[in-house]
Amino acid sequence: MNLPEPTLDAFRGPLAAALDTLAEAYRLSDGKSGGAQESAPPLLVQAFAQLFEAMQRTEASLAQESAVQTGNQASGQDVSELGEYALELFEQALNWSQQLDLDDVYDVLQGFVVAMGRWIARHGGQIFSLEPVVDALARSANRIQEPERLVPLYRAMSEIMDATATAIRQDLERTNPGRPWRVLHLNRAIVATRTHHPDIMEEAFSVLTRDLPEDAPRFFSQGMEQMDLLNYPGHVRDVMDRYYRKWSVDRSLH
Repeated sequence: MNLPEPTLDAFRGPLAAALDTLAEAYRLSDGKSGGAQESAPPLLVQAFAQLFEAMQRTEASLAQESAVQTGNQASGQDVSELGEYALELFEQALNWSQQLDLDDVYDVLQGFVVAMGRWIARHGGQIFSLEPVVDALARSANRIQEPERLVPLYRAMSEIMDATATAIRQDLERTNPGRPWRVLHLNRAIVATRTHHPDIMEEAFSVLTRDLPEDAPRFFSQGMEQMDLLNYPGHVRDVMDRYYRKWSVDRSLH
């Protein structure tokens, strides 16, 4: 599974085709598949077309020096609001693809949920609806096995993390283990391990221990179990062992 690039050209191609497939399946079902009719696939196709136009206008505004001088340049808030609207559309489309049993369309849409998060990040916005993006990233991680192919996924996770809204990054709901911010950190550290790149592991583990110190001992303890179970290379084991000794062994002695 390859992650789509967060560009308008990418959105207009495979995503538009997937949406057309969704609308055709809905038509053939005679609209008997349930779901809110105000968000029916044919209307979603129109809404996404309008979204693409809005994204194009936003990109053009951000690129125009004259817009800066006149104060008419699109702002980070504009990007954030547009991104929130886009993620709402994706949620509706994903629900319809499940109702219509379109697994291939669902997979395509999930890939573009990640791309939408990256588009927000690259244009100075913040991601407020983090859960659907984290879910899509987790689905991608489960479907990619080759270590080198996990490197772009790790980079995408890092982009999403950096663009997460400040209110979410404050992590005030620490009693909820399923909160997307926590899940993103843990999954990113797992993907980093699976890349077999020590430098990537170091980067991810450093952020994990900084932001979720209460989760670190258990994470590295389970990580060492995986080293044996999955026969990880020695250079990967060395990094995991070092963090395990610091966060699990050393702490148990005090």
